[in-house]
Amino acid sequence: VDLGTGSGAIAIGLASELTNATVYAVDCCSEALAVARQNAENLGFGSRVNFYQGLWWEPLGFLKGKVSGMVSNPPYIPSSTVLTLQPEVLKHEPHLALDGGLDGLDCIRHLVETAPDYLESGGVWLVEMMAGQAEAVADMLQSHGSYGEVQIFSDLAGIDRFALAYRR
Repeated sequence: VDLGTGSGAIAIGLASELTNATVYAVDCCSEALAVARQNAENLGFGSRVNFYQGLWWEPLGFLKGKVSGMVSNPPYIPSSTVLTLQPEVLKHEPHLALDGGLDGLDCIRHLVETAPDYLESGGVWLVEMMAGQAEAVADMLQSHGSYGEVQIFSDLAGIDRFALAYRR
């Protein structure tokens, strides 16, 4: 499952690499989903990626307890920082895709809380985050009680950028 799929790049990448998997992509924005669907069609993955409009897990109630993995690149920029981002980001990314609330962790907090209802035992939880958020995200995952093997991964610039955990 790719939550907050945007253009569909992650969902299509998953479909490309995980050839036996069914991929579900969710976004709240109908315009983003139209782009994602078109991208999937253009790249030959239209039949391998299922698109749903809604907030996070909402349209996927039928998958409760059955998901082997969840990925997300959610909004993670603190509200006070969004308007200070580079113009190339502000002019091309919807505000909704950037603003993660007061501390930037609202959406990640939501995913930590809700994913255990959908992930099967051993299911993967993988989320992108902003530089400086790794410790808070790792603490959230560890203190929740539903996750184990919490790991933080750096991007190519050496910045802690991804949190990975497994559903207990």
